[in-house]
Amino acid sequence: MKIHFDNVNFSSRSGPNTFASRLATVLTERGHEIVSYSDPHDAVLVFIEPTRQWKKGCRVVQRLDGIWFKPEQFNSHNRLIKWAYDNCDEVVWQSIFDYDMTTHHWGHKKGHVIGNGIDADRVKVTNPKIKSIRNSASKVFVCSANWHRQKRLKENIEAYDILTKGDDNSHLIVMGHAPDHILNRHDIFYTGNIKHSLCLEIYSAADAMIHLAWLDHCPNVVVEAISQDCPVICTDSGGTKEILGTGGYVVSESQKYNFELLDYDNPYDLDLSCLRDVDVSGLEVDKSKIDLLKVADKYEKVLCGT
Repeated sequence: MKIHFDNVNFSSRSGPNTFASRLATVLTERGHEIVSYSDPHDAVLVFIEPTRQWKKGCRVVQRLDGIWFKPEQFNSHNRLIKWAYDNCDEVVWQSIFDYDMTTHHWGHKKGHVIGNGIDADRVKVTNPKIKSIRNSASKVFVCSANWHRQKRLKENIEAYDILTKGDDNSHLIVMGHAPDHILNRHDIFYTGNIKHSLCLEIYSAADAMIHLAWLDHCPNVVVEAISQDCPVICTDSGGTKEILGTGGYVVSESQKYNFELLDYDNPYDLDLSCLRDVDVSGLEVDKSKIDLLKVADKYEKVLCGT
């Protein structure tokens, strides 16, 4: 089967593009061809919104990782996404949260909920700096994002302080672009953007990931952490908790989100007192939700229309 991936940059490390690359690799290994728009193709997999008009006779599947829900952005930013939603053959939502949000605003559409997957084996920690931190610390925590207020870096650090209970020998590694809450502390390391291979090493070395982002859809950083046997602490908002399966720990939000349009740069307050009794060494990891081969099985069926 010849498949065109629309609105994908295979050289980018953004969440949708990273997953697209992983999926394309598996589909190619199974004998499918990933082709350009100008080549004949049987199906189009549109990541979020189309970049051009689809060719007649092709099966079109839209892969959605949420819609814009700030009031001032809802109509303008969603215009092409909504057009694809209305005109494609089927939709793939990456979380139940995304399905609920989209159908709340735009009504029911034929489709499936299929989460993101990964095929990364547990990596060895070889980087000297990471090895030094791991060997010298009693506990290592990690958080990762392209930082803005919705990602809750301030609350992630507060959670870290509660979980470590004043242990001066613990460390927090903050990965990602433009951290918006920087403290001058010996136990917190800000890496900025780093190579993907180093990210996996840090997840492999860490005792737990703290990911308290508000209304996140299906973050690849969480998928990658779980692939490295790193348990995740998240909240019950958005789709992150769906990735955890029976593992990790989920913090309850103070308010339930009912899919109204709002400014998601002003997240609800979090009560983190529940973390006082959490021992991260007792947290488990459930990889059943992130198996890339099983995810690819589902995509194959949708793309083939079976």
